[in-house]
Amino acid sequence: MTFSAGKMGGHFGRARREPASVASDQRSPGKVSEGKWARLRAMRDPALSFTDQALSSACNFLTTILLARALGLEAFGVYTMVWLALYLAMSLQLGLIVSPMMSIGTKEQGAEAEAYYTVVFLHQAGYVVVATAAIFAALVLAAGADSGLAGAALPGAMAAASYLTQDFLRRYLFARRRPAGILLIDAINQILKLGALAALWQAGMISVANALWAVAGAATVSTLCGLSMSGPLLWRRELLISVTARQWRSARWLVLTGSVQWVLSYSGLLVTAGLFGPKVLGALRAAQSLLAVLNVVREALENIVPPMAGKAFAEGGMQALHRTLGRAMLFAGLTGGATVLGLGLFGPWLLHQLYGGEILECDWVIIWYAFTFPMALTSLVLGCAFRALERTRPVFIASLVGGCFSLLAVYPAAATFGVAGLIAVTLLSELAALVVLTMLALRIPGLLARPPAGPVGGRIMTASSP
Repeated sequence: MTFSAGKMGGHFGRARREPASVASDQRSPGKVSEGKWARLRAMRDPALSFTDQALSSACNFLTTILLARALGLEAFGVYTMVWLALYLAMSLQLGLIVSPMMSIGTKEQGAEAEAYYTVVFLHQAGYVVVATAAIFAALVLAAGADSGLAGAALPGAMAAASYLTQDFLRRYLFARRRPAGILLIDAINQILKLGALAALWQAGMISVANALWAVAGAATVSTLCGLSMSGPLLWRRELLISVTARQWRSARWLVLTGSVQWVLSYSGLLVTAGLFGPKVLGALRAAQSLLAVLNVVREALENIVPPMAGKAFAEGGMQALHRTLGRAMLFAGLTGGATVLGLGLFGPWLLHQLYGGEILECDWVIIWYAFTFPMALTSLVLGCAFRALERTRPVFIASLVGGCFSLLAVYPAAATFGVAGLIAVTLLSELAALVVLTMLALRIPGLLARPPAGPVGGRIMTASSP
């Protein structure tokens, strides 16, 4: 009986274990399905982001062609002068609000994230009011010295207000991982803008002021659509000071960096307007627009890499950040090299086809401008790594070096060598900023060099090759 009971006990013991095995097998397909969906979603979001950037870059490029042909290079140069003020406001917004949000917001979850973004929305609203008033005042003052700017102050300020708000919303949606919503509001903005400008051209009503009103209207409609998709927000008064302080710790160097980078990018155009007039300025801006098509890559990296880097560092430490940085650097290098080769072979020919004979005297600059692209991409990726570490002072130092060189050298170079001097200073300034940023990154153990294996999250993780 004892033997029999033992056999029976063993039999029933196995019988009790078998259903558990079966249940485990039955759960496996669900787990596999969830894993496949997660992988598909991980692929879908970057694909939507790149699609959005491709759409925006292509439409901006078409807008530049339309305005340059409809207004003529001289009036297009005046339009560019208005946008130089908006680009400065954009740079400050990026450093003061957007860049900290892209790196910090991804580390917050649930109600904490909703409360954090509510404070950021308040920051953005205040900034837009101040920036709009400043741009209006600057354009009114500039109109006194340049009759071409007369009548552009109010539409320029309104275009700035709507454009700044729309750009903040699209980057906010990036931080909240809603790429489909971004694609929708950008499509609305770009289609309405192109349609309105084309209608004005066909009706013979195109002018600098009317073009700015068209840009303002399209961005306003897009902004209203974006607000409807912003998601839940939560007001917690006690977090206002702490969130503002955290934003400022990250932004204090980035906002200075944005100012310096604006000088680095646009001081040549300001000198061009002063020395050579708006027509040459318009020609240079038209030439730059061909390279600006590739901002699809730059903007995609700006929107994708900071959240990825911040999340990688939060979850896997320096080893995970090193791997993410390595993959982004490889992509930047390959894309930049292909750009230099392609524009070197076909850039001048494309400019002739797009802008006609007026661009002939400046078509060669596109070849040299192309060399700034790989340097700018590499600097951007390194900057994203510093932002993930919430150590933004090195980004400012590197930009300051490049900006100071540009400020000191751009006028004498332009006065002595003309447009060729401007291009040379632009290239050397980008190179100086990249060299300094790389040297500062090498001082952080494990950021560029392979980090040593160590405990991360309770486990021993070995850094793989980037």
